[in-house]
Amino acid sequence: MATLIKRPGSPFWIAAFDVPQPDGTVRRMKKSTKRAKRSEAMTEAIRMEELESTTSMATGPNSAKAYAILAEAATAAAKGELSEARARELLARLCEVSTGEPLRFYTVRTWAEDWLSVKATTGKPATLVRYKGSVKAFLAWLGDKADGKLESITKADVRSFRDAIRQGWSAGAQKAASKRAVGKGTDKAKDEITHCRTAKTANHFARDIAGMFRSALREGLLLASPCAALERLPEDDSIEREVFTVAEVSGLVNAAGGTDWQAAIFSERTRETEARAARCSDWQGMILVGFYAGARLGDCAHLTWGNVNLERKTLSFMPAKTSRKKKRLEVPLHPRLVAWLATRQPGNDDAPIFPSLFKSSVSGNAGLSSQFVAIMDAGEIDRRTVREGIKGAQRAQNARSFHALRHSLTSVLANADVSEEIRRRIVGHESAEVHSGYTHHERETLARAVEKMPSV
Repeated sequence: MATLIKRPGSPFWIAAFDVPQPDGTVRRMKKSTKRAKRSEAMTEAIRMEELESTTSMATGPNSAKAYAILAEAATAAAKGELSEARARELLARLCEVSTGEPLRFYTVRTWAEDWLSVKATTGKPATLVRYKGSVKAFLAWLGDKADGKLESITKADVRSFRDAIRQGWSAGAQKAASKRAVGKGTDKAKDEITHCRTAKTANHFARDIAGMFRSALREGLLLASPCAALERLPEDDSIEREVFTVAEVSGLVNAAGGTDWQAAIFSERTRETEARAARCSDWQGMILVGFYAGARLGDCAHLTWGNVNLERKTLSFMPAKTSRKKKRLEVPLHPRLVAWLATRQPGNDDAPIFPSLFKSSVSGNAGLSSQFVAIMDAGEIDRRTVREGIKGAQRAQNARSFHALRHSLTSVLANADVSEEIRRRIVGHESAEVHSGYTHHERETLARAVEKMPSV
């Protein structure tokens, strides 16, 4: 039992107590309580005795170090000197004693940077671009809170961010609106941001941010994710993708064969006769692959002759969107597509089928998507614009794009009474729910049985 003694000239009581040792002996210890009042000194003496006894009997090479740090923390707390910064420093030392690695303290911004750097080495380039956009928007939305502690983010923060995205908020739009509203107040600037996005887009942003916090949870940086119980917005406002008719697909092929559409995309310096002719021919083939094989735009552009088996008349490739599943699709070649391929001189397996488009980005002012839009305009084929684009604020939304060729394929097959199972195998859908969004029945043709898709 601890006792108290006083030394002449000192206002503080000394705690004296016996501490059992692992070898069975007892060690007598005397320590200052730093307390002048006897009752407070006795309380401190008992605490010190318990801590020293526990420390002395601890086993393991790091036990003494760990208890020493705890004792330091207890002493600082007793003196009223345990600030948040000091507590974090002591906790970091204790964690390093336990695990051999220092404790990491992240702000939202520094964790986001680390998370993106990991994704840069493990994810797909296109997905990384999306993650960067979502994270940049989230940090901009948080403002000063982005430089606060990672664990300070709440479910309400993520929900308000998602809802703001739904209402059309973006860092670029806010900045532009703020410039226009100089002298009118920030409320006026916020009022100008009124271009809503779809619930599906808002959910995509929230899902990316949730992925960032799930990683922090797995790393042991959080006890719980602020996104764990965040409800999804109902996606009943999403744009329904429309299809091209067979006649319109034929019109696209014809329009791609003319060179006029390239004037809207490429400068005079990049519109040499030979290059223009190569793009025209390649785009005709791209459209045929999109329509007859249901391949997505990026997958079409990256096809090589190794993907084609002219003897078996099949096209085999692994869609980039589902490449992690390592599942290849094998699609029978339509006679019209076989005829187009016959106009080309097959190269080695690594040679691109569409060399003039092979290295082109899907996005961008001169990207594949923009080129296809120019072809649609040249063919006078309506894009069915649902929402106009606003520079720095929102992208235009059209019901028809290159992806509509994929919808058109499933619709033509459905109208020809081809079974859903076969349709799904052709386009690579594993879920009947996903596939149902790609099938557009036409009442007048539901009863028709068409043995094969028409040539365009």
